[in-house]
Amino acid sequence: MRYRGGSKIKYEHSLIQGLRAFLEREIEPLAHVQAIIPGRIRKTRKMVHELKVRFKYPVKGGAKMLAYGSGAVQEVFVVTGSPEKLKDIAREPVKPRQGEGTKRKGLSKSQLDERTAEFIQGLGEPESSGISPSPFQQEALELVLRGDVVVTAPTGSGKTWIAERAIQSLLQEGKSCWYTTPLKALSNQKYDNFRTLLGEERVGLLTGERKENPHAPLVVATTEVFRNALYSGDQRPWLAILDEAHYLGDEQRGTTWEEIIILAAAETRLLLLSATISNADEIADWMERVRGSRPYLVREQERPVPLRYGFLTHKKHILPLRSDLIVYRRRPRSQFNPVRALEALEENDLVPAIVFLPSRRDCDQAALKFQGQSWKGRTSRFEIFAEAAKGNPYLWENSLKASLIDAGAASHHAGHLTGWKVAVERMLAEGKLRVVFATTTLAAGLDVPARTVFLPTLVARDGFGTRPLGTLEFHQMTGRAGRRGKDKVGFVILDPIQDKDLLAALSLQDAEPEPVRSAFKVNYYQILNLLCRFDFDTTRDIFKRSLLLFQQTSRRLLDGVKTRLDGELTNRIDVLQRLKYLDKSRRLTEFGQWAVLVRHENSLIFTEVIRRQLYPSLSPSDLAGWAAALSSGRSPRRIVCPLNLKPLLELAREMQRLERRKGISSEPLSSDEAWSKGAVVKLWAEGAAWGKLVEEADIEEGDLQWLLLQTAEVLRQLEDLPLPIAVTANQARNMLLRIPIV
Repeated sequence: MRYRGGSKIKYEHSLIQGLRAFLEREIEPLAHVQAIIPGRIRKTRKMVHELKVRFKYPVKGGAKMLAYGSGAVQEVFVVTGSPEKLKDIAREPVKPRQGEGTKRKGLSKSQLDERTAEFIQGLGEPESSGISPSPFQQEALELVLRGDVVVTAPTGSGKTWIAERAIQSLLQEGKSCWYTTPLKALSNQKYDNFRTLLGEERVGLLTGERKENPHAPLVVATTEVFRNALYSGDQRPWLAILDEAHYLGDEQRGTTWEEIIILAAAETRLLLLSATISNADEIADWMERVRGSRPYLVREQERPVPLRYGFLTHKKHILPLRSDLIVYRRRPRSQFNPVRALEALEENDLVPAIVFLPSRRDCDQAALKFQGQSWKGRTSRFEIFAEAAKGNPYLWENSLKASLIDAGAASHHAGHLTGWKVAVERMLAEGKLRVVFATTTLAAGLDVPARTVFLPTLVARDGFGTRPLGTLEFHQMTGRAGRRGKDKVGFVILDPIQDKDLLAALSLQDAEPEPVRSAFKVNYYQILNLLCRFDFDTTRDIFKRSLLLFQQTSRRLLDGVKTRLDGELTNRIDVLQRLKYLDKSRRLTEFGQWAVLVRHENSLIFTEVIRRQLYPSLSPSDLAGWAAALSSGRSPRRIVCPLNLKPLLELAREMQRLERRKGISSEPLSSDEAWSKGAVVKLWAEGAAWGKLVEEADIEEGDLQWLLLQTAEVLRQLEDLPLPIAVTANQARNMLLRIPIV
């Protein structure tokens, strides 16, 4: 808003086309007019394409006028002592002369029906002619035999097929392979798939808390487990697949990916798979520098199932996402209505659909709306659910099971138990659901597409509040639309409260995902493991080979980051020497020799608990509670039992003071979170009932399961130590791993 010099038009907003000229020509010159104040613009159903100005009514101090044009209406307040004189100036559109036709109108209902029919034309299943490999798949499969390969291709285009065929061929030749993923759930899914494809005896699984057939010719693992194996230098598989390779830029896990690429043996072929690496050339240049040879780049731009973007109108028409059609949306400004949305999709045969919502609560609330409804396929859903619940009877206690089994409407997010999510994913894969309400977890690598992706918002929620969706997140979500071999076309339908989100989607749909940027960090267990295998100069050289340094765009920036990394390395080595894990020559001491086996973000606190003999008086359940207190993840909202964490918390504060003196920044350990996490795990280890514990601790089932699995992973590492604590850690871990955790 601003004043326009000496003009009578004050507090100026944007104006309807032609209104400024009208006000300057007809109203402003009048002597009795003191000021003109245009109001806000709102949309109107009256599609007037020529400016129309009407006198509304006189008010104290002036008069209100209404201006119509371009599908919008704007109120104008004129400050005047003679409001009646404005009646004669109000302008009506000129009527067309005989024979010139009539003014252009908006689209009628029948025309909107036609536009909707045109938009969804061609949907349905393709003719059953089998799925033959695409040229890019064949190319990548051939290149894997020659060297490292980076494959970037749209979601659902068959990147996993490349890995499957390569593994089958190599196992027949007696060669070993690793298949790594960033998520334990995804590793478990791939493990099951490969056991079906290759046979149980040829596939192993390593995810931290699980160890199945670890010496199999194919090992499926999380990236952290593979990195840990590379630390020792005794793993040299012929082929290592890094699925979801854009995690190179992940804030929490990115360092692990960089270490794998740097530490993997030269004779090991690396196959990186991703749908969303926009700077693949830069990643290839970096890999060439650190591995000595440039990887082959295989790019595929076309989706096997093309996408169409559209939006939902207030009358449940579905129109193409075009700027000239957004005006017909006219949605009342209300909250998202999942029932209305699904009705519109079903009327147009656009199910099954995945609806992405910002929060877990939103997903659960949406699914609850369908309780009491029924949908075809109930028997099949019940059988799938009963099969999943055989080893996990707690699934029957989920309050959303009626929506899932009876109505075919599911909630899917990290707050649910793994068994629930597996059942939902299987139902969706088999076409037994009509809608899944999901957070972004479902988009982050799980191979469960649908005919339609529905977006009621372009906002995401994280630990810091709400924020706009990034391009990468948008493409991960929309990439789930369209099932290869089941759909001719995939659909992305938007229905945001604000029209500006439709305009944002117009730009996002063709935008390149954000480039992968290094998130390389320095930590204690990393330093100990590298110094266990290499000397100091080689260790420092490994840091210099990071993607972080490679991506610096100027000598000044490069020198600054080099100095920072070198300083962090030196400062952390000083801490390790002070605590007697390294000697003055930077070689591992007796303490350091076993400390390398504890690989955790709070590894130094764990090792100090052992070195200072703070654990002998702890029972197995107490030790489990201490391990949980230092774990990541969401905390229970209530503390459910007493647990003496005072020695642990005092130690954590001492470590932080030591780091601060050395110039190392670290996140302080929250006492409240530590107590709530430790207490709930201690009580579970002592035999508490699952449902009662979830309720008393006020924590979602999936979060408690995650916390217990994280704790079990730490205890597993303590079991491997050649120290007395290994016995207590084994007992504690076994107390945790009972239904529904395993």
